[in-house]
Amino acid sequence: MGRRTLAITLALGAAACGGGGGAIDSFAPSTNGGSDCLVPSSQLVNGGPGRDGIPALNNPKTVSAASGDGFLSPDSLVLGVSFGDEARAYPHNVFWWHEIINDVVGGRPIVLSYCPLTGSGMVYDPVIEGQTLNFGVSGLLFDNNLVLFDRASESLWSQMRVEGICGRFTRTVPTLLPLVQSTWAAWKALHPATSVVSFSTGFSRNYNQYPYGNYDQLNDTSLLFPQSFVDPRRPAKELVLGLREGATAKAYAYGSLGDRTAVNDVVGGRAVVVAFDAEAEMALAFSRDVAGTRLSFDVVEDRAFPFHLRDAETGSLWDLTGTAVSGPRTGARLEPVATYSAMWFAWAAFNRSTELFSR
Repeated sequence: MGRRTLAITLALGAAACGGGGGAIDSFAPSTNGGSDCLVPSSQLVNGGPGRDGIPALNNPKTVSAASGDGFLSPDSLVLGVSFGDEARAYPHNVFWWHEIINDVVGGRPIVLSYCPLTGSGMVYDPVIEGQTLNFGVSGLLFDNNLVLFDRASESLWSQMRVEGICGRFTRTVPTLLPLVQSTWAAWKALHPATSVVSFSTGFSRNYNQYPYGNYDQLNDTSLLFPQSFVDPRRPAKELVLGLREGATAKAYAYGSLGDRTAVNDVVGGRAVVVAFDAEAEMALAFSRDVAGTRLSFDVVEDRAFPFHLRDAETGSLWDLTGTAVSGPRTGARLEPVATYSAMWFAWAAFNRSTELFSR
């Protein structure tokens, strides 16, 4: 084992998605690898820290955007959500050490998860069969990806499969909610009144330290655990925006999108626009159908950061919250599409028939 690999492995024992090996042994057999599991036990790998060895956060302390500037740099990556009149940012720095956050935003319960080994940040609706589930880190991995568990039933949930895979909630599919991954500067520009999760979590962690060395770099081809499927069409660690509509999956690789881009597309019969800003490290998608009209968008290059979109049909100008800010459609809103970003190798493994955007 090389020095770099050893260092990462030791860090993983105390931090994120992995760090050990072997078959599952963190839960009772009745909920792991039994007849009620969709995934063979041989494919559920013990990541090392064990159940709750990586502590999820519940209703974490938040501060204002101005206070967030004291511990986040402009290019720090965050996951951002907006529900009702409330917007909140969740720094990657916190997810490196906690992976799951159970929270309420705009009066709506949500569960956010981020797996550093697959670069995948997602938000689900945790209300299942009328009860709000609380989620924790199981200590298990499936294809290098985070496996969650809920405390009500101890069922296991695959993050990127977006499904319960063992226990009472096997085959239950939680609702995926809209999410934005971007730099802190970009998120603040979109939501100046945002709150942000503080580094004051009640746990002793170095939130300024990324525990994985060069793992997330584009030229790093290493994976820490066996992978069942690898698609060679893009670099393994390249980030893609993944979109699913029914049985159709499509990926938009960051490296194929240019600097600032609006892609008008149809996925699984749904007309969408994918907006991408390389400087902001942000990709997001909206429905193009508004009040019975299908719109087509271009980037407006002469606006201050962040960029805007203009629809060809009415000439209205839209910001990247999906709001028309000038023109005939002023005040109208585009419906956000529930997407997420992930490393290409992981998206392709969980969506093996995925289409791949190309110009």
